Amino acid sequence: MQLKQLTPLFGILKLQPPQPFPTWLGQVSPFFVAQTSDEYSIICPQDAIPKGIDYSANYHCFRVDGDLDFDEIGVVARLSKPLADAGISLFLVSTHDRDYVFVHVDDHQQAVQIYEKQGFIITHE
Repeated sequence: MQLKQLTPLFGILKLQPPQPFPTWLGQVSPFFVAQTSDEYSIICPQDAIPKGIDYSANYHCFRVDGDLDFDEIGVVARLSKPLADAGISLFLVSTHDRDYVFVHVDDHQQAVQIYEKQGFIITHE
């Protein structure tokens, strides 16, 4: 499996509803939003997060690249299990075409080593 490390550092934040959609996300790419009855969860490049908003900072992002079928089984397990076995926390987002793994900068080098040992090919943006 091939992973592409995206260039920016990402922030992960939570906003309390009700409130309008955060318009500051309009010019940001990529970003991920989940809205539930009790929160907005947002992941985006941290340099786009407005001052005064609390967030967890300094996450690297690995994007699964290559041709994977929409219903391919085990992708999330292949991405998460080796890191979990090493005690590395991750935040994972799946979209229709891709999966994205976020790990904190403190765990980045170890995550790269683990993925490479597992046969993943890591490229950079």
